[in-house]
Amino acid sequence: MKMKKKVLSFLLTLCLVMTFVPMAAFAEEPDKISITTVDQLLQFAKAVDNGEYNDKTDAVVSLDADLDLAGIAWKPIGSVFAADGTLQHYFSGKFYGNGHTISNLDFSENYGKTEYPSFGFFSEVYGAEISGLTIQGKLDVSNSGYVYFGTVAGVAADSKISDCVSDVSFTDTDKYINGTVALCGYTINSTIEYCQNKGDFSITKDVSSFQMGGIVGLAQNSTVQYCANTGDMTSWTPCTGGIVGQLFQNSKIINCYSTGKMVPLGNGTTDFGGIAGTVGADTEIKHCYFAGGMDVSQYTATTPYKRLGGIAGGVSSDTPAFENNYFVGTENVPACFKYPDAGKAKTLDDMKTEGFFNDITAAGGNYRINPNGTPLLPAPKYAVSFVVTPAELANVAIKVNGQEVANPVDLEAGTYTVEVSADNCEAFNSNITITADTATHTQTIAMTYLPADYTKVDEAIAKAKALNKDNYKDFSAVEAAVNAVARGKNITQQAEVDAMEKAIEDAVSALQYKGADYTKVDAAIAKADALNKDNYKDFSAVEAAVHAVVRDKNITEQSKVDAMAKAIEDAIAALQYKDADYTKVDAAIAKANALNKDNYKDFTAVKAAVNAVVRDKNITEQSKVDAMAKAIEDAIAALQYKDAGKTTPTPAATATPTPAATPAPTPAATTAPQSTIPQTGDTSNPALLVVLMLVSGSAAIGTAVVGSKKKHNR
Repeated sequence: MKMKKKVLSFLLTLCLVMTFVPMAAFAEEPDKISITTVDQLLQFAKAVDNGEYNDKTDAVVSLDADLDLAGIAWKPIGSVFAADGTLQHYFSGKFYGNGHTISNLDFSENYGKTEYPSFGFFSEVYGAEISGLTIQGKLDVSNSGYVYFGTVAGVAADSKISDCVSDVSFTDTDKYINGTVALCGYTINSTIEYCQNKGDFSITKDVSSFQMGGIVGLAQNSTVQYCANTGDMTSWTPCTGGIVGQLFQNSKIINCYSTGKMVPLGNGTTDFGGIAGTVGADTEIKHCYFAGGMDVSQYTATTPYKRLGGIAGGVSSDTPAFENNYFVGTENVPACFKYPDAGKAKTLDDMKTEGFFNDITAAGGNYRINPNGTPLLPAPKYAVSFVVTPAELANVAIKVNGQEVANPVDLEAGTYTVEVSADNCEAFNSNITITADTATHTQTIAMTYLPADYTKVDEAIAKAKALNKDNYKDFSAVEAAVNAVARGKNITQQAEVDAMEKAIEDAVSALQYKGADYTKVDAAIAKADALNKDNYKDFSAVEAAVHAVVRDKNITEQSKVDAMAKAIEDAIAALQYKDADYTKVDAAIAKANALNKDNYKDFTAVKAAVNAVVRDKNITEQSKVDAMAKAIEDAIAALQYKDAGKTTPTPAATATPTPAATPAPTPAATTAPQSTIPQTGDTSNPALLVVLMLVSGSAAIGTAVVGSKKKHNR
């Protein structure tokens, strides 16, 4: 661990040198630069390599735009080493990423070269603060060598890295590699918090000295807290952990989780854990969970797995501390072989429940519930300062979301309601939005002195707004008066404010209502006019409702007008048709009843027509009633008398006759029907009797003639 010795030696030298630095040297205004282009980023890197940022802890570098580094073979910032490997120049200031992304950063070409023993976006940082930075890119290993690699920084000493995201894939390409791979390769006396790794790491060769972690490869006397790994790790390295590869010398992992899939390789000679690969003396893992699952399909070690664990793989000391940790249970994989109580096994489904959230938080974990998955980390907080002007204001009070706060106050990213009050000033009330951008961490609030009294103006406006402008012929004067109100007048301009109120009141007073809408009334009247009143029993109610219409109502009386329309409609709805005229039907029925049905061949059609009469028709159905009468009349007209002289017709008489079966009729056999000859006691007129006898005689003679013709014809 030559590099470790060099780092520690450098830190000791740095402390001794700083003892003799005059304090006045730090009293100068901090250096501030803004980076918005790739060229500016490269110029900044060159300045660091020139030593311009050595021990410049007050320097501020602000990344103020997303940058695309496609096509650039990246050289780490601060990568000037002496021949003996001692770092010459480094970055010691504050680098604010402000939530921006460095994309398409390709570490492949220069990784593993001897001139870069520490490699990443930054090579090594000392006394630095890096925040709000996202690194996206790749590393396909093309050179072998011992390298402290971290996507954000290869080495961080006495530094703080917060709110950073690594989305860099790491893949070995059949090269023998050693060192570290993580968001930060090696941390010493540093804090890494609110960071996330999204990149997948894959090392498929058996290497002798390598620490792989989603967040930190090798952590010494450092704290990793509120961090998450979602990248998958396939590894055959001595120390691999979802969060930290190797945790030693008083280092801690607190409130972190890993959901990336872990794929251990090899035959059990390496330490592989869901949270940490190897833990050492006086280390802690608390309030953490591993929900990525272990894929042991390529793991050739025999059970029990002594160096594979859901929380920690191997333990190099008897003094680690484990508390309130959980992991997805995989067959034959304990929390930690040496410390089985390092964590509790759960199913992945269990970890997505509110019950699991309650369990881990009740025991001290700090998480946010996630209705769609496993618990989430709390959001990072930023120190927000309020600059209230004018500076001479007295009794300034600041409330955030209704709670009075000190200035500055730590706030998560989000939108807040801020209220500020001060003597003789109008209260300030507005929403502010806090992001990773440091520009939002200082909020300047300009207070104003008490304004003019707008009470009467507001009352007039409220009165105007309470009106329905559609009720008036012309509302424009009111709108113009309201729109003419100018806010922001102070008390010396009260007369102008009062004039605004009067203008609104005058415009309201001059309003004229529109007339009521008589559309429904007119439609109802038209409907009534279209009716034939002679069809109804009583049309007077409709006429009365129409005559009751009054035409002078305005729009505020619309309900009265609508009631007029309803009255007409209701009167129309209540109308009853007159009954249909059954006179013709009754005459036809009487005519039918006067007939002797026995005189006719078939009287059923008449009977059916009479029986078909329906008596419930109204005047609108008169045609149907007339059709009934016609049906009866038509049936009567179609009647056929039975043949004369055949009082009892037989089938033989109506079939094809033969001479033997049907003799010629004689006059005596063809007398007129008895029903037409007056009987004894008949009071009929004698003249009528004579006529009937003559008719009967004529009929007999006719029958004899017809019979004679038939005989001759045969």
